[in-house]
Amino acid sequence: MLLVAMRRVGFEPKVDRLFCTGDLIDRGPESARVAKFLSLPYVHSVRGNHEDMLIQLSEGGYIPTFGSEHFLVRQNGLGWWDAEPVELKLEILAAIRKLPLVIEIETPRGIVGLLHAEVPLGLSWQQFVAKADEQDSKVIESLLWGRERIQGGNTSGVPGVGRVFVGHTPQMNGVSRFGNVYAIDTGAIFADLWDKEGASLTMMNLLHRSEVLLAPQDGVLNLLDEPVAQPFGSYT
Repeated sequence: MLLVAMRRVGFEPKVDRLFCTGDLIDRGPESARVAKFLSLPYVHSVRGNHEDMLIQLSEGGYIPTFGSEHFLVRQNGLGWWDAEPVELKLEILAAIRKLPLVIEIETPRGIVGLLHAEVPLGLSWQQFVAKADEQDSKVIESLLWGRERIQGGNTSGVPGVGRVFVGHTPQMNGVSRFGNVYAIDTGAIFADLWDKEGASLTMMNLLHRSEVLLAPQDGVLNLLDEPVAQPFGSYT
């Protein structure tokens, strides 16, 4: 599905960059290709909670096995892991350990921030990044697991940054906006494997107009690509 979307938008690897909001594993049978995917020079991703769980379970060089009844297999989609050879497991672990928790992208319209789950309520972008760099445990938990902003419908936004893009919490009716925070996980895995109604893959240009980003889409691919040079708004 991703390759189809890249072809449709005319993605050019020599000049374009693909940014992802994490959870590149446990999302279907091609999870084992994650190391190869991340080795592509134009691919950049933050760490998701699924990558982090596997990393934590592999501390000290331990290569875990789970079995079909393990909760990470039954509930979290880790059933692909045990079937892979040790050499590939080591490659995957090495690749996902390199994933940053936060990515900042400087654009002509201001800073764009990417992370997996959420910036804790009440923090500016600069405070958030500083605490993440310090490995503040509460901030790390929020950026990997948090859903307070989305589940509470909080539109206060994150000051000190132009836009923030997050995944983690599927939005089955399309991209959702919470101030200057955009939740862009629109359930691609559910569209691909189970043809779930409302699920889709969303790909967007980081500079696109807000009204384009929030435009309703039909089908399993949402391709949002109409950038303009005007400022993001009052959050920058």
